[in-house]
This record gives sequence, structure tokens and C-alpha cells, in this order.
Amino acid sequence: MPGNPTTQTENTGASNPVTQAAGQAADQAKAFAAHKSAPGPAVPQNMPEQEGTKEERQAKAQALNK
Repeated sequence: MPGNPTTQTENTGASNPVTQAAGQAADQAKAFAAHKSAPGPAVPQNMPEQEGTKEERQAKAQALNK
């Protein structure tokens, strides 16, 4: 019967440009996997030395917090 949907061939969408674009987008998304997107905290290569002694830094903090 021509009206029976079970006798019609199903379109898999392989020739559909929207389906092809979605497949390409999925392939690109795999390139940016979650485990690779966040490698961890940024660690500077060379940290500047601390200025002054511990007591000097505490005194400076006290003066700034007044």
C-alpha cells in the first residue's frame, strides 16, 4: 500500500547537510574533551621574592588595615 509507512524506505539522513554539519560539530567537540579543557591551576614560572621579613609584612598589613 502506498500510504503504509512501514513499506516506505527510511531516510537515514546521510545526504542531509544539517545531519552532516551536526556530525562535524560532534567530531570537533571530541577535540575539546572535558578532561583536556581544564589542565589545572596556572603556576607561574618565576615567582617574585617576598619583600621584607615576616614582621615587616605584618606591620605593613596592620598599618593598611587601620
